[in-house]
Amino acid sequence: MSEYLTIDVGGTAVKYALMNEEAEIAEKGEVGTPHGSLEDFEKLVVELYQKYQDRVEGIAMSAPGRIDASRGYFYTSGALGYLDHTDFAGLLADKIKVPFKVENDAKSAALAELWKGSMRGVGNGAVVVLGTGIGGAIIINGKLYRGTTFAAGEFSPIATRLDLPFDPNNTWAAQNGVGSLVRKYAELSGQDASVLNGRILFEAANHDDQQAIAALQWYCQGLATGLLTIQTILDVEKVAIGGGISKQPLLLETLQNTIEKMAAPYLAYMPFSLPEICACTFGNDANLIGALYHFLNE
Repeated sequence: MSEYLTIDVGGTAVKYALMNEEAEIAEKGEVGTPHGSLEDFEKLVVELYQKYQDRVEGIAMSAPGRIDASRGYFYTSGALGYLDHTDFAGLLADKIKVPFKVENDAKSAALAELWKGSMRGVGNGAVVVLGTGIGGAIIINGKLYRGTTFAAGEFSPIATRLDLPFDPNNTWAAQNGVGSLVRKYAELSGQDASVLNGRILFEAANHDDQQAIAALQWYCQGLATGLLTIQTILDVEKVAIGGGISKQPLLLETLQNTIEKMAAPYLAYMPFSLPEICACTFGNDANLIGALYHFLNE
């Protein structure tokens, strides 16, 4: 069976794996993300290729940014500014001897769900990835929708205050990035936010810490409001929640209860219905799996 080098570029680490065409992992590893220059990043990718060049038939990458996946071009690259406006596939063309493809990280996660996870068989859906901001992807007629400029599904800039001018401080990312949940818990409990994290909060909430529960309820109100906004536009059948905190059952339970209560008064006469809400199937390997799917099928 053919093998492929899959690479997932993050802000602090670059994960990689050797996979077959069924996304079965033969081996995997991780190295620090270069922050010095484009040349350093290019060198890292070439070195990973050279490690496996006698075995692989292609390289599939997931990375942050607004990316033209059809030609491997980075318009933006999140924290890795040296990749902005870079034809990265072109840079690699004379250094590797196998095909190379790259896809946005959140879209890769959605492709993994579409291929083998929670979105399998779904016609219209959305994946919402909770992290520092809010990434995601849109699935229409069973296929990933990238948008006119490859930015579809980047939900972070959704406005949370329509009575004020558009402001980065009043966006969905500002309210419902994971950091805001931790900060809300710190505010309510009188603790130092710098010593808290999501794991501590959910452990407290699961042990009936009322401040942690209140912070989670506040967080889910904003999350539910954004999801209802998306639903009025897309009318999807399913929304899959990704990111590390999506593995916490209490998050999904609280979100489900919140969105049902918020929507109940309007469902009888407003032209929208509630989607099924679930957690994404894949965790840390999602971007690797989705990058491979993109390589093989798109």
